[in-house]
Amino acid sequence: MSTKLETVKNLTLTQPEREVNKRAMNLPASWYVAMPSKALGKKPKEIELFGQPLVAWRDQNGHPAIMQRYCSHKGTSLAIGKVVDGCIQCPFHHWRFDSSGQCVFIPEVDKIPPKARQANYVTAERYGYIWVWYGSETPMFPLPEFPAAEDDRHNYMPFRFADLTKTTVRHVIENGFDQYHIITVHDLKISEPIKFTLLTDQYTAEVSEPPIPKEARFAAKVEFPIHDLDPVARTLGFNAENFTVLLDSWPAGQRVTAFVDGKEVYKLVVGMTPIAEKKSIQHILVMVKKTGKFWLDIFHYVVFSLQNKLGVKEDMPIYDNTNQNFGVADVKHDLGVLKFREFYQRWIDKVE
Repeated sequence: MSTKLETVKNLTLTQPEREVNKRAMNLPASWYVAMPSKALGKKPKEIELFGQPLVAWRDQNGHPAIMQRYCSHKGTSLAIGKVVDGCIQCPFHHWRFDSSGQCVFIPEVDKIPPKARQANYVTAERYGYIWVWYGSETPMFPLPEFPAAEDDRHNYMPFRFADLTKTTVRHVIENGFDQYHIITVHDLKISEPIKFTLLTDQYTAEVSEPPIPKEARFAAKVEFPIHDLDPVARTLGFNAENFTVLLDSWPAGQRVTAFVDGKEVYKLVVGMTPIAEKKSIQHILVMVKKTGKFWLDIFHYVVFSLQNKLGVKEDMPIYDNTNQNFGVADVKHDLGVLKFREFYQRWIDKVE
């Protein structure tokens, strides 16, 4: 798989720090979104991620670095420092740290103390986001490919949005596998029962994206027979009888491909920013497929952008008002969610 625009660094959290983070956030080893690319300019920026105060900055090549915010010398915030010669410089005594977190310069000091380093994370910048790997010193799998936002982007029209939620990463990602809420929360009118199928074949022809490594993938196909479509949509040439969604997830993210009557209409990628316990940002990049017809492209762009934006808006009250410590009664519609939770827990157990 391609690693373009990817910058790899060593994770240097101490064991006690890792144990505290593991207990506090209960997150799986995975790729997460630190921030949109455009949010990080030339100046250092303070961020909170995984329940930790961090600093983000760009090195001399423009590659993002994300590390412990407070200087290992006297604890001053590096976020109010500046980048000098490709390193982040502390504003207090002008110690400089490179993008690996190693202190490389102390004024009038020749021997740099071994403890003069900042805990940092593996980073990758793709699809308009800065991603970080959490859970181990090196990534256990590469960031999943999303060609619609890169090599194939000329065939799509992009739409981005993000929402702050008062819930967990797991709750947001598993929502896609809760097929029955499409009826109860989103009021979809269907002509017959929803068909939900877990996908286990990595290379099935139905999966339109490069495969995620098998152990890091949880996927499903959901088919919705549409009962009644808006007459205005039919007048504009949008006649649909079946809506199908392919969900291709990794532990803390998701790729989605949507089809209307067998024809692809959009793809999207979901990335999560876990700020603190029950405080996350959901980032969504929707890539609406071009049809080759100008007015139909405009119609599809408006319809599918709004569909996703409004759909998330309908989900938000559920996210913000659910206590996941409750809920012990399950029915057949919960199979996808229960299986995803097993998968998710396996990746929590992998956190080092």
